[in-house]
Amino acid sequence: MISNDNILNASAFVMLLLLLLWGMCFFLFVYKRLGGPKLGKESFLYFNFMFFKRDVLSNFALIFLVLGYMAAAIVEYRRGFDELILASNLSGGVSFFLFALYGKYFYKEPIDDKKPFFLLRCF
Repeated sequence: MISNDNILNASAFVMLLLLLLWGMCFFLFVYKRLGGPKLGKESFLYFNFMFFKRDVLSNFALIFLVLGYMAAAIVEYRRGFDELILASNLSGGVSFFLFALYGKYFYKEPIDDKKPFFLLRCF
């Protein structure tokens, strides 16, 4: 469906662009850091890398994820004009960001980036 809402179209385009950039960071992580696919462990290792490592690639990946999530929240708001959905989606994006700040700067235990379920054990 084609919309005449310019804000909806622009935020949908920005969301698509940010999620494509996030996907490019994933492929860079898999082929540069891991040395190739690891049979289903890549996504778990990627989230461990993104939330707990202080690296340029992990910072870019996190920024692309959070901003893409926020752009998706704006798209959903412009489609239905429901303030409650906007508030809940934006708080979800902020929670991603705050968890990443905790993992990068306040988590004091040793980080085991070779185990795929490290993120689940942090809770």
